[in-house]
Amino acid sequence: MKTVKFFSKKKSFKITILQAFSVLIVLTVTISTVIFYIGSSKAILEISDRLNEEVAENIIERTRMYMEMPAIQTQIIANLVQQRNIAEVHTELWKIMWEQIQVLEQVQAIFIGDEQGNYVQVRRIPALATRLIDRRTEKPVETWWYRDKDYQILEKKTKSAKYDPRIRPWYKNTSAKEKITWTDAYLIKSTRTPGISPTYPLLNANGQKTGVVSISIPLHRLTDFITRQKQKVSKNGVIFITNAKRQVIAYPQHQSIVIEDQTNQTLRLITVNELKDTWVKEVYSRHELTGNNTVKFEGKRYLVNLVPFPKNFASQWQIVVIIPEEDLLNSINQMLMYTSIVITIIFFISLISVYIVAGKVTRPITKLAAETTKIRNFELDEVIGVMSNIKEVDMMNNAILSTVRGLQSFKKYVPADLVHQLILLGQEAKTGGEHRELTIFFSDVEGFTSLSEDMPPDELMLHLSDYLSEISNIIAKEKGTIDKYIGDGIMAFWGAPMPVANSPYLACKAALSCLHRLEKLNKCWKAEGKKALHTRFGLHTGNTVVGNLGSNCRMNYTAVGDSVNLASRLEGANKLYGTHIVISEDTYQQVNTEFHCRLLDIVAVKGRTKGVRIYELLAEKNEELSAPQIMFCEVYEKGIQHYLKQDWQAALDCFYLLQIDFPKDKSLALFIHRCKTLFNSTEQLPETWNGTAILTEK
Repeated sequence: MKTVKFFSKKKSFKITILQAFSVLIVLTVTISTVIFYIGSSKAILEISDRLNEEVAENIIERTRMYMEMPAIQTQIIANLVQQRNIAEVHTELWKIMWEQIQVLEQVQAIFIGDEQGNYVQVRRIPALATRLIDRRTEKPVETWWYRDKDYQILEKKTKSAKYDPRIRPWYKNTSAKEKITWTDAYLIKSTRTPGISPTYPLLNANGQKTGVVSISIPLHRLTDFITRQKQKVSKNGVIFITNAKRQVIAYPQHQSIVIEDQTNQTLRLITVNELKDTWVKEVYSRHELTGNNTVKFEGKRYLVNLVPFPKNFASQWQIVVIIPEEDLLNSINQMLMYTSIVITIIFFISLISVYIVAGKVTRPITKLAAETTKIRNFELDEVIGVMSNIKEVDMMNNAILSTVRGLQSFKKYVPADLVHQLILLGQEAKTGGEHRELTIFFSDVEGFTSLSEDMPPDELMLHLSDYLSEISNIIAKEKGTIDKYIGDGIMAFWGAPMPVANSPYLACKAALSCLHRLEKLNKCWKAEGKKALHTRFGLHTGNTVVGNLGSNCRMNYTAVGDSVNLASRLEGANKLYGTHIVISEDTYQQVNTEFHCRLLDIVAVKGRTKGVRIYELLAEKNEELSAPQIMFCEVYEKGIQHYLKQDWQAALDCFYLLQIDFPKDKSLALFIHRCKTLFNSTEQLPETWNGTAILTEK
C-alpha cells in the first residue's frame, strides 16, 4: 500500500463553495422567483382551475340530461308491460315504443326481452323498423317490418331466429330489483358509435325477473358537445371522456374512437393508449404514472385535470382536460423574455466564478474517482492517497483507504456468506480450523436429475432459486450457518463460527419446518403448473473440524471430517427407508425429550465399519401423533427388538401386521426381506452379529 503525506491545515469544502457562490445564488434565486411566481404561476393556476371547473360542470350536466330521460322511460314501459306476454302484445308495445323514439331524439332503439327468449324492438338507425322474435312456436321466427316516418310498412323480412336476448349482457346483468341498471359503454354495430343502455326488469307476482326493458343511447352527441367546449378551454387543449377500463367514450370529432380488434376481427372502442394524438396519450400516461397535474413531454409542459362524474351517475366515467401550458402563457411571454435576459447575465457571471472554483474542487475529486475505479476492479494494491487541502475531500480519501484495508480481507472470501460475522469479530481471514461440536445438516431434492430434464433451463433455475431461498430462510431463522449449495442440495451446520446453544434442537426444528413449508409450497406450485419438489434431510451431531479451508487467494469457511460424511450418508439413507428426515443416534440422544422419533435401523454407512442407530424424525413433542402413527412406531420397534434377538418369526409377525395398514412403507419391506433371508441362514451368522446393516450407497 502506497502512502502520501497530507497538508495539516484543512479547509471545509462547504465553506469554500459558500464563499464563492452565496451572493450570486441569493441574487439569482430572488429575482427569478419573484418575477416567475408573481407573473406566471398565479395566473396559470387560477385560469386553468376556473376553466376546468366550468367545462367539467357543463359536460356532466349535459350528459346527465342526455341520459336521464331515456332511463326513466325504461321504468315507465316496464310498468305497462308487467305480467304480460310481450309476444302477444307486441303490436301495442310497438306503438308505445314508437312514440317514445319519436320524442327522444337521443334514443337509437328500444327493446324488450323475456325469459322465453321473445324479443320486441323499435329501431331508429340505420333505418326505421320494428322487430319481433317469437319463440312461442317450435321453430322460432325473427321478423322485421321496415317503416317510414309515418309508421307505414315499406318492407317485411322473415328469417330463422338466432338472436337470443337472454344471453346478452344487458339482459343477464339486470337484477330482479326494481331499479334502473346501466350497462358499460359498448359499440353500437349498426352506427359504429359508442353507446350505453339503461335497463329495467319485468317482474311477476312473486318478484321474479320475467324480462328486461332496455334503451340504446348513442353517445356521439357527447363528442359534438365536448368539441364545442374545447374552444372554451384553450386553442390547443383537449377534452375527452373515459371509463374505468380506460376506453374513450367521447373525443373531439377529428379522432375516431372505433378500432378493429386484430385478435377477433371485431370493432371495439379504443383505449387512451390507442389515441392517434401521441402527445395526448403520452401526457395522460405520465400523469397516471406520477400523479402530477403538470406533465412535461417533448420539452413542453401540459396541465392535466381529471374530474370524475358524481358517484350517483350511471357509470364510472371521468372527464380529462389537457391544456398546453404555452396556451395560457401568451399574455406573459414578454415578461418572461425580460426575465430570461436577466437570468442569462447572472448565469454567465456565475459561470466564470464556477470555472475558477471548479478547478480547485474537481481535480482531487477526479483523482478519487480514479481510485474508486481501481477498487471496483479489485486492484487494491494500486490504490494511493490523494492530497487535498479541502477537509471533506480528505475525509473521503481516509474512508477509501480504510475500505481498501477491509477489502483486503474481504477479497479472500468468494463467496463470503460469513464475512459479516468475521468483521464483527475483527479478525483477518486465515487458513486453519478448530474442533467443535456441530450439528451437520444435509438436504437434497428427490429425483432432481429427471426433474431437470423435463423443464426448460430458465424455468428450472427460477424454480430452484425459489426453493433454495425458502429453505435458506428457515435455516437462517433457526440460527444455522449455510456452508454451501451443492446443486439442489444444501449443507449447513449449527455451532460455528459463533457457538449456538441447543444446536441439535434448532437443527431438527429447521428440518421439520422445511418439510412443513415444502408441503404448502408444493400445493401452490402444482396449482401454478410447476413441479413439486420433495426433499430428504440428514442430521448428525458430533465433534467436527471447522474453519477456513483453501489458499491465501481463495478460501471457504467450512466443516470437514467424519461427522460431515455421516450426515451426508444419512440424507441419502432416506431413499432406502422411504423417509424424509433421518438423524443419528448422537443427535437423537440430545433431542429425544423434545421430538417424536422412530428407531429406524442400525447401520454402518459407506466409509464406516461401526454400526450406529439411526432414527426417523417425526414431529415436535408439542404436536400429537395420530393413533396410527403411534401404533406404527410401537409395533415397528418391537419388530426391531425381535430382529436383534434373531427371533425372525416374531419380527415378521410385527412387520406383516403393520404392512396391512401401511403396504407401501419401504422400511417394512426392507426388514421383511432381511428376516426372510436370515431365517434360513441363522447358523451362518457370525457370533459378533449385532444387526448392523452395511449401507453401500451414498
